[in-house]
Amino acid sequence: MATDIGIGGLDGFEIRLATRRDLAAASRFATPVIRSLKFYNQECTKNNIKEVSAKALADDLAKDANSVILAVQRGGGIVGIATHFMGLGHVDWLDWILVSQDCRSRGIAAAMLKYAMDNAKGRGCHKVWCDSNPQNVPALRFFSRMGFRKVGVLRRHSFGQDQIIWERLIR
Repeated sequence: MATDIGIGGLDGFEIRLATRRDLAAASRFATPVIRSLKFYNQECTKNNIKEVSAKALADDLAKDANSVILAVQRGGGIVGIATHFMGLGHVDWLDWILVSQDCRSRGIAAAMLKYAMDNAKGRGCHKVWCDSNPQNVPALRFFSRMGFRKVGVLRRHSFGQDQIIWERLIR
């Protein structure tokens, strides 16, 4: 299932599931995006980069072939990646949603989220959860705009950093 979208006057973006052949390029795309996020401490950044390594993404795909979603520009490369996993009780966990700096505010993140939620709904999920760093203002705006509800804040959580927990029912 691929979704072809024209975004903000730019044509030719495709939202689709990643294949094993995509994983090295997906990792090369995600690593500098994560490095650019200055609100993570050094230990957290190092761990996050490990989570998007080609090996970690391959492990994710081996467990769930629907877990890695890409936004690809026709004739070009990857401009976005999202990862999500079906958890216990038919609740989906949105782990990552990253978009190239020069492609933000064009609907790519929203399209990847919709793709993930449609995929999760098709597998019987009724809710999606995620977290964000409280200093990540674009993420705070995005999740609010996309209909997520802030459930709470985990103080000094992973790597000693606060995390906001979000949820949204899948209709």
